[in-house]
Amino acid sequence: MIPQDFLKVVTVERGVSDSEIQVLSYALHGESIAAIAINLGIRPEAVRKRLGEVYKKFKIGGAGPGKMAKLQQILVSEYQDHQTGITLKSNGLLNGSASCVKSIYDWGEAPDSSIFYGRELELATLKQWILEQECRVVSILGMAGMGKTALSVKLAHQLQDQFDSVLWRNLHQGPPLSDLLDNLLKLIYPHQSAYSVPELNDKISLLLEYCRRHRCLLILDGVETLLQGGELSGQYRAGYEEYGDFFKRLSCQPHKSCVLMTSWENPKEISLQEGDYLPVRSLQLTGLNAEASTQILKDKGLIAEPAWANLFDLYRGNPLELKIAARTIQELFGGQVAEFLKHGTLVFGEIGELLAQQCDRLSALEKEILYWLAIERQPLSLERLRQTMLLPVPLQELLEAVASLGRRSLLEKSADPHRALFCLQPVLLEYVTTALMSQIFEELREVFNTKKPEKFLLFRSHALVQPEAEPLVQQQQLYQIITPLGDRLRRTIRSESRIVDYLTQIDTLLQGEPTLEVGYSSKNVKSLLKSLQPEKERLSDRA
Repeated sequence: MIPQDFLKVVTVERGVSDSEIQVLSYALHGESIAAIAINLGIRPEAVRKRLGEVYKKFKIGGAGPGKMAKLQQILVSEYQDHQTGITLKSNGLLNGSASCVKSIYDWGEAPDSSIFYGRELELATLKQWILEQECRVVSILGMAGMGKTALSVKLAHQLQDQFDSVLWRNLHQGPPLSDLLDNLLKLIYPHQSAYSVPELNDKISLLLEYCRRHRCLLILDGVETLLQGGELSGQYRAGYEEYGDFFKRLSCQPHKSCVLMTSWENPKEISLQEGDYLPVRSLQLTGLNAEASTQILKDKGLIAEPAWANLFDLYRGNPLELKIAARTIQELFGGQVAEFLKHGTLVFGEIGELLAQQCDRLSALEKEILYWLAIERQPLSLERLRQTMLLPVPLQELLEAVASLGRRSLLEKSADPHRALFCLQPVLLEYVTTALMSQIFEELREVFNTKKPEKFLLFRSHALVQPEAEPLVQQQQLYQIITPLGDRLRRTIRSESRIVDYLTQIDTLLQGEPTLEVGYSSKNVKSLLKSLQPEKERLSDRA
């Protein structure tokens, strides 16, 4: 049973009056409404009203007998925290848990949220998870530029009155966990030396104690900074592994606060704990709807035209990409979206930089999958993907890599209800195709100079044109990959005949080599030669 003196302290902190404490004391001993009314000499309606006020002050909603059980759980938890605080004090770590500041609103480096587009459904979903379903950890996930940070700030401002404290922290500089905790504990325990606790585990415990005693909304923006590139999603960078235990404890240990995270991908501890009916959830943020996307273009000064719908679809409603494209359309195309789209180029400037930041983080197998999707230029099944790879990949590894790409928001699923098919959205398709051509071009230059075909990597492992593909797909492969690659060789070597001679020599060197050593190199050389042949014939005719 909770001691009466502690009960009075913890209820007074929340503004509970003496008359309400009297009613609460009887209720905690299991007395009925009628019995409490008789004992206090008041009407049953007055008992219900006072209990209702207590529930409000403890932020307990709903109806039914479960409210008292919930209140008892909160009080027992706080009493246990109080006892923990006494133990910590005896160890010289903290002078009692009750000395922390109750209400703190610290927005750190949170950006301005006054200009905000759409997201009504997402805001409603997040509010339901946090307020009604009391989720402990919520992740907002999505590609760069999708508006995760803006959504987190807007949500936090709308929820701040429901929380005792709101703490917003930017992780883009990659602070060590100990530094982040010290920063937070200085705010929470300003009159104590809690932030000088040497053990990291104790620092996490002190923060969790505050999260149990008070309703705190902690926003951590840019969690992907803590995660490792070159590996499958969710792995930590060297020196940041301690965040794993921190996130696990926030997810698994009971508290009445909420940690809201934004990231390109989830840490593995969060992925393992999340579920539709669990207190850990993730929201995959997709593009803005047509109405919100339209408002972005209007604010950029563009004049409405039918081509807007096509632009929204090509950029998949990514708000930052739309803003960058709108600026370019205004500056170079007189504000005419249709004129911009005629040029068939979606990736330029900052859009390419955004995509590079994400794609540079991928593992080798993830990159190989993206290259194959760029070559195929249509939705692929896992079976088809596995068949096209030069060297067979164990199914388990392939499944893990495809799942990792999905968690990084880099795959789109086909609408086919009977098969699991994957493809790339248009902007990413263009970016990956360009990256593939750039690397193959450098490989060709290297082999032209050294006459060593073993230096082929992507050129050997990926068939740029597939004879078994449908005619429309072959046409796209020629137009989007082979022809631009030939044009790039022309701009560099400036001699059609020399390019043909180089490719012919390489084709000769490849003959008789082991099949796996040759891979797709010979087929790719022949595809390039074939694409150059018409131009060679035209030059001969002119001569």
